[in-house]
Amino acid sequence: MLRDRLDHRIEKRLEAVLEPHIEGWLHRFFRSEEGQALVSDITADFLLSWMKPGEGRGGYFEKTLLDVVQQLAAADPEFRQAVIDALNPHWKQSSQS
Repeated sequence: MLRDRLDHRIEKRLEAVLEPHIEGWLHRFFRSEEGQALVSDITADFLLSWMKPGEGRGGYFEKTLLDVVQQLAAADPEFRQAVIDALNPHWKQSSQS
């Protein structure tokens, strides 16, 4: 009983100290390169798990992905180069040699 009350008090104190700062910490983290990479990895994993097996060719997922890539490539030439580099890692390595 005493231990439960003590645990409860400690928990409340930690919440009072940490809670006002958590939102700011999360915003800073998700604006950082590490946070953006984490969101990117999770989003990619989610989208790939959403795609049904055998639906890669011409399916909803592929159409959506290609549409997003085309729009981003049209808006930003650097994005187009990043896609080319991602799709051709061996070509990039051989051209740097």
